[in-house]
Amino acid sequence: MTVNPLLQWSLRKISAALQSGELTPTQLTETALESARRGAASRAFIVIDEAGSKAQAVALEASGPQGPLWGLPLSVKDLFDVRGLPTTCGSPFYAGTRPVPQTDCPYVADWRAQGTVLVGKTNLNEFAYGITGENRWFGDVTQPGHPDRLTGGSSSGAAASVLMGAAAIGLGTDTGGSLRAPAALCGLVSYRATLGSEDASGSFPLAHAFDTLGWLQRSLGDLPWVARNLRPSIASPVVSRAPRVGVVRGDWLAPAEPEVTAGLESFVEALKAGGASVESFEGIGWDRAVDCFVPIQAHEAHATHAPYLPHHAGAYDPAILPRLELGRGISAARYSELLAERDAFRRGFDPLFARFDVLIAPASAMRVLKAGVDHAATRPRMIRLTAPASLGGLPVVTVPWIERGEPGLGFQCMGAPGSDGMLWSFAEWLADLHLPQIP
Repeated sequence: MTVNPLLQWSLRKISAALQSGELTPTQLTETALESARRGAASRAFIVIDEAGSKAQAVALEASGPQGPLWGLPLSVKDLFDVRGLPTTCGSPFYAGTRPVPQTDCPYVADWRAQGTVLVGKTNLNEFAYGITGENRWFGDVTQPGHPDRLTGGSSSGAAASVLMGAAAIGLGTDTGGSLRAPAALCGLVSYRATLGSEDASGSFPLAHAFDTLGWLQRSLGDLPWVARNLRPSIASPVVSRAPRVGVVRGDWLAPAEPEVTAGLESFVEALKAGGASVESFEGIGWDRAVDCFVPIQAHEAHATHAPYLPHHAGAYDPAILPRLELGRGISAARYSELLAERDAFRRGFDPLFARFDVLIAPASAMRVLKAGVDHAATRPRMIRLTAPASLGGLPVVTVPWIERGEPGLGFQCMGAPGSDGMLWSFAEWLADLHLPQIP
């Protein structure tokens, strides 16, 4: 095919073409693989599984259509175990510490059961411990067509794979913003599930108190369709014609660039024009969320990496080692205190979700992350905006907002824990407004 449908069509249109035979899984897989090869300079993939994905596509054609997601190309963050492929975690040594997995982890298995075709495993911040998309071993992931812009991370290759048309859906994880940040910076949609609602076994942990699973894709209108087909048992109640929306205000937004806060106001005005009931609220204590999140994450990460550090410390990115050292220095008593602070922070969401269906906040403090510059100060700025939802274990849909043809604005639409289905319906309500700024 001369045009890549993954760059031109909605996923529902692609699905209809696959179901009717107008398009075959083999044709779509070949198109995705060609895009992956052409986009190699973006360093989206650690491995492109050409032989495996072609064999999957042939097998699917032999069995015939099995469901709406059948035949859609999928990329998988190289933090998940996939049968027959090593799991690197973006590290130069980790794959050599264990045998090649012989089974898919549960999350990947669920997607395979839907008939998706696994194109390859994607690049990431080493051990997912970062939010910029940089990786000193496998290369920094840049946005296809914009080699001077990082994708953000840690689900960096997942974002690039979708941007370049090598995948319909890019599976990733989100601990402190690892789906939300690249979605905002790249003009994509992301969904992170409620903490603990998905089986994360077989994915390398960063911090179990916050690790969540989810994915990136291009179109907001397709997200509810994908989510309901993947998880049909989750109720997805229709939201009101006037959903109750709370918009965070106050000093918590201080790290955000003026363009980000101006874009937030434009987004809020569009919600009001669409019929939403919108009120502002102060994020009380949100400015201290990062002070609770960072040490818990560091303590849990150190516990995971302690077996590797004596033998492989020299093979870690030097930027990660101080974070692990911070975690080593946190006593069990202090860790318990921090967990109590986290629990108190979570309870602070209860009155908010009694007033609002959805909370809105920026997903990134800036529109662009330049490649090749020092981003030591970037991580704390970005995590400040993503830490509250992480502490709360909230489900989040990140909505892209394209102004003047330029991506880089995205807004977290946060729901109460367990309200994932409602959040899908809110995304559907928002997509039905047909706003020109939302793809």
